[in-house]
Amino acid sequence: MTWHPVADLAEFAESPVLAREAGGVALALYRVEGTVYATQAHCTHAGVSLAGGEVVEGYIECPAHYGLFEIATGRAQGGPVCRDLAIYPVRIDGARVWVEVAPDGA
Repeated sequence: MTWHPVADLAEFAESPVLAREAGGVALALYRVEGTVYATQAHCTHAGVSLAGGEVVEGYIECPAHYGLFEIATGRAQGGPVCRDLAIYPVRIDGARVWVEVAPDGA
């Protein structure tokens, strides 16, 4: 696993969800109550970018069919989504956000 710099905390001022890439992996970054999380970028149901979704009480709502995923765990929260999101470790160094992904993008 390799750590990649993916964002600065200031970038969350515009939106609580950012689309990023690290090590060949498409990511969605979230800032919820001061904590930053990272999941795979696309909904497991329809493949839609979650960066266009809305953060609602610790969940990301897919903009296509309104399925909910718990941001901290990636868990799908009922139809139409049934497969969890992959989650990735996050660390903050100063104002820089780092995400750990496998070197081959897996």
